[in-house]
Amino acid sequence: MIKQKGIKQKDLIKERLNRVMLSDKVEGLETMLTALKADLKTLLSDYMALADDSLKLELEVLSNNNGYQFNITAKTNRLIEIGRMLM
Repeated sequence: MIKQKGIKQKDLIKERLNRVMLSDKVEGLETMLTALKADLKTLLSDYMALADDSLKLELEVLSNNNGYQFNITAKTNRLIEIGRMLM
């Protein structure tokens, strides 16, 4: 078995695969967040006039694999009620 600085080649391969899988997960999450943010912007625009670039979406990974928490922030100076605009 080939060793590199005391680490077995098998361990190096395993570490590399873990990095690749983590990278794929991050890219997948970024794509999902981009799509979700676009959908949220469309949805919220039915209820308010969003300030330019005010919609923020963050994803927090909860500890102990307890899931995810989405943090959404949006700013507006006008709310829209069905049939009329509120000031």
